[in-house]
Amino acid sequence: MADTLSDWFETHKLVLQNNGIKASDREISQEVFGKLDVKQLGITDTEKFMEEIETEITPRMDRAKTNFGVIELLKRISAAGGKVAVVTDSRNKRLSKSVKNNDLEKYVDVVLGRDDVANRKPDPEIINKALRLIGGNPRETVMIGDSWRDVEAARAAGVDSVLYFPNRYIKYYDPEDQLNLGATRVIKDFEEVE
Repeated sequence: MADTLSDWFETHKLVLQNNGIKASDREISQEVFGKLDVKQLGITDTEKFMEEIETEITPRMDRAKTNFGVIELLKRISAAGGKVAVVTDSRNKRLSKSVKNNDLEKYVDVVLGRDDVANRKPDPEIINKALRLIGGNPRETVMIGDSWRDVEAARAAGVDSVLYFPNRYIKYYDPEDQLNLGATRVIKDFEEVE
């Protein structure tokens, strides 16, 4: 929902540099958004690394703005009597603050972060929990996300997936890899969601 990809990238790049690790932009993209383990880049204390990421990313997330078309989509869902759950690998506290800062509380029924579940995406736990909380039916649910984790979690939960892949994401993701994730649909703009 929020335009945060560049923030995550820059934060990881900074924290890696602060730990004396020089990584290419491609390696950083693979570590942040792909399947490259940070240990492969030389980080030995992953808990400390994640704490440093949290410290750096928090002020950026507090200022995060929604992507173009998100508010209009949420209004349409609400007007049609639909429910909205926001599920993310970010911490709930941070996400709830972003929802409030963007005045989305009236459109969002449930907010779940990584601290609300035992298993992070691509495990379907967070989607299944959101469905239970909103009384959702998997056959009538769509997961909109921007990563392989979102698509795989949706598949595992038995819900359709919409991959958000605007042109600016080419800096972070390989287009061929993204388009081959097997999402039900790929969009470049939230206005494309029907």
